[in-house]
Amino acid sequence: MNEYIFYTCEGYTEPPLEGHIVENCQVLGRETGKTAAEAKRNLLHNRPWIEECGFDVEEIICKQLLTDENIADIQHIIEYLMKDEYKHYLEFERPEDHIYITLKRLNKILVHPVKRPKF
Repeated sequence: MNEYIFYTCEGYTEPPLEGHIVENCQVLGRETGKTAAEAKRNLLHNRPWIEECGFDVEEIICKQLLTDENIADIQHIIEYLMKDEYKHYLEFERPEDHIYITLKRLNKILVHPVKRPKF
């Protein structure tokens, strides 16, 4: 199941300092679903206040989040491929479009990154 965060640029926030209004984005909630559309349906079903408060459901912005399971899957793939792809990357004299570059970039988002192989 995928997880999504939903927000809108409608509305404003009242900060702790009275008499001030801050225009910003409003987080409406997080939901799960197989797709973003399914998660949005879940959001609106589970939080009827969104429509009751006058938020335009067509203006809701959705971004997919990485779940712990997604991160574990990425780490597993990186661990599996890193050594061989690094070797291949060096053999081909460090091409700029090599998959190893992508693996390195993905590796940076991990809590426990995979260490670069040493040869």
